[in-house]
Amino acid sequence: MPPDESDRLGPKGHIFVELVREQWRAPLERATARRALLTGAFGAALVGLGSAGVALAYGEAVLLIGLGLLGIFTSLPEIRLLQAEFTDARRIGWVEPTLDDSRVIVGDPATFRVVLHARHALTLRNASLHAEARKWNGSRGAEMVATIPMSVPNAHGSITAGADWRQAVTFRVPSSAPASFYSADESVRWTITLQMTFDGESPWTRTWPMLVFPADAA
Repeated sequence: MPPDESDRLGPKGHIFVELVREQWRAPLERATARRALLTGAFGAALVGLGSAGVALAYGEAVLLIGLGLLGIFTSLPEIRLLQAEFTDARRIGWVEPTLDDSRVIVGDPATFRVVLHARHALTLRNASLHAEARKWNGSRGAEMVATIPMSVPNAHGSITAGADWRQAVTFRVPSSAPASFYSADESVRWTITLQMTFDGESPWTRTWPMLVFPADAA
């Protein structure tokens, strides 16, 4: 995606583009995830070092413990998100989503591809996919402005342990739908959500941000 095209998303376009790119990566590939894990580990090391040195240098030890706790506290939100992803990976497997050409243009077809690397033998009962746009206006919450339901082929059947379940779904954003936009006061944010239901497992659901460019971006 050329950097100058992010200007179409408003004053904060470049930041918005990078955030979307970041969230499509696997957990250990995301810079935010790596920073959170390193910060948490470093914080835990400082707490341990400070605890061991309390008897020798009380003031310095308390400072180390305080810095360590601060590092752990600031990394907790991202680590909680990682925990959910790793829990799903242990019980289901890793899911890798991609969008062809890494962008979607109003009125043009786009293809969403997903690969599930099954950790265990699974029986898929259903899979659903939909995209939606919400308009955010300050602190007044979000208003649904567009939704696109999609049909997932072969959305049931057995998946053997270690096998890959692959799907490709082509969809089109209606010409009447709004493009993505992001400014200091308001924004239009698109997401795409995949849900899978398996025998003996709670539903697996993941939502990713999606950039939708206006028709003249083509």
